[in-house]
Amino acid sequence: MKFIIFLLPLFISCNIFAQATGSTNDVITVPDITTIDLNLDSDDITVKETKGSRIIIESHITLESINNTTLLEFLIKSGRYDLENRVDAMSQSLTITRKKNRNVLLVKGQDCKESIRYIILVPSSVKHVNTNTSTASR
Repeated sequence: MKFIIFLLPLFISCNIFAQATGSTNDVITVPDITTIDLNLDSDDITVKETKGSRIIIESHITLESINNTTLLEFLIKSGRYDLENRVDAMSQSLTITRKKNRNVLLVKGQDCKESIRYIILVPSSVKHVNTNTSTASR
């Protein structure tokens, strides 16, 4: 019985820390933009003001329930988390969206939950940042 009590915390801690994390950075230089529309399919978006004229997007990716950083690096390099942007010069707006639709990620026959946290640094010249989520903060 003492042996089981000893191994139980070890087993629980192994399952808690079984995740892979990685990050990507995108830099967008677009002059004369006053509005940014974010369609990133994430509830965890933080918008911060910065000096300069570049928009910097930090994507922090977590694959939960697996600890396979090689798989995560492959997914990042294959473009699964790439972003694309469209500029509308007439309205001085920039739309940032996910480049690819994310299909269900199966690892050893089981769904692997992905979570992406975005930190977006925008120049002070940008007046409005619109997100499709109510939890984005600035």
